[in-house]
Amino acid sequence: MKPQFKSLENNKSDLSDELVKLCKKGDQKAQLQVYKLYYRPVFSTCMQIVNDPARAEALMHESFILAFENINSYIGDISFSSWIKKFISYELQSN
Repeated sequence: MKPQFKSLENNKSDLSDELVKLCKKGDQKAQLQVYKLYYRPVFSTCMQIVNDPARAEALMHESFILAFENINSYIGDISFSSWIKKFISYELQSN
């Protein structure tokens, strides 16, 4: 983990806020860290919806792609976790 993140390791909210700022600047390493922080809960949500591991994984990946493409619209008024989950619904509606 980068030194700038070490002091934030135990505070997921602060860490994700810092990572989101870096993601907005196009930092791909920060995107990977965000993915690592949130892929389990996002996958779990996808599984609850589609009840198929392969489909849930595809839905999760598409949701992350949409989230990163739209990262500049994240203003921090809700948790990043809640914000990224809205892309699950969007992706389901578009298919």
